[in-house]
Amino acid sequence: MSDILSQEEIDALLRGLTSGSLEAETVKEERREGGRLKVYDFRRPEKFSKDQIRTFHMIFSALARLASTNLAAFLRSRCQVELVSTDQLTYDEFVRSVPSPTFVCIFSLLPLEGRCVLQMNLDVVFPMLDRLLGGLGNTAFNPRPLTEIENRIMMEVTERIMNALKEAWTNIQQVEPRIEALESSLEFVQVVSGNDMVILFTFSVEAGEREGMMTICIPYLVVEPITQKLSASLWFAGRRLSDPQIQEKVKKRINQVRLPVAVELGRANITLRELLNLEVGDVVALDKRVGEPLDVLVGKKTKMKGMPGRVGRRLAIKIMELEEEE
Repeated sequence: MSDILSQEEIDALLRGLTSGSLEAETVKEERREGGRLKVYDFRRPEKFSKDQIRTFHMIFSALARLASTNLAAFLRSRCQVELVSTDQLTYDEFVRSVPSPTFVCIFSLLPLEGRCVLQMNLDVVFPMLDRLLGGLGNTAFNPRPLTEIENRIMMEVTERIMNALKEAWTNIQQVEPRIEALESSLEFVQVVSGNDMVILFTFSVEAGEREGMMTICIPYLVVEPITQKLSASLWFAGRRLSDPQIQEKVKKRINQVRLPVAVELGRANITLRELLNLEVGDVVALDKRVGEPLDVLVGKKTKMKGMPGRVGRRLAIKIMELEEEE
């Protein structure tokens, strides 16, 4: 029996139920005995395939890693963000699961149409605020809506998460996250209708010694135009095919890296007693002959051979050959 019934099999099943030759209990019994039948809730249709969910998981796992780095540098403290789960549910179910008061950011993913929601529990928001205002990030607090000043500070935190979100989406779709509004409750925020399906990403956030939850809710209507791109194969292909401009920027930065360069005149083995007895005028014989090329070290590795000399009043080395790596 295949995973998907053919039209003839569906018609035969309906005729059997209608005529009474096949009882519904028989169908249930087959399911209990290991059949391939599966309950389907038409009120909560699954909009995304397993491959698309897998791609979402990779995108938002990358977001978690990038956000951890960005927030740790901004807070000047340990910050760990980890993707916990990916779920499909209705917008009403999402709203009912969010505590109140809380921190809510409404944002869009241009050029995609529609709005998304980023929600962060106050258990982790107040420690972040305390840290940014000069505290240790472990002060006790009472749940309350954020003030205007606190919202302005959290805007800086949210912008860093948006930057991480933009970079995480690079392999699939170029998006430009834009913050629309900040709220303290979802009760009066109608992003989509209550019955519309959304995909919900739940993150665990550790800021210093405190831990809380963060969620990102993206309605199906927002990502519907790019569902064909939500493929794991395209994700890995996007990672292999880098933007030439990015390659040029990386190359430019690498070319600006400073490295220590030294010339080794030669080596000699002497005892510690001989070293302690050295005096001005003593000669130490090296293992290099006059006129023999010297080793040029970049860092701690020999990369070139050269001849010593002068350029004006300065000592110099003339590169004669390059050392090939094994």
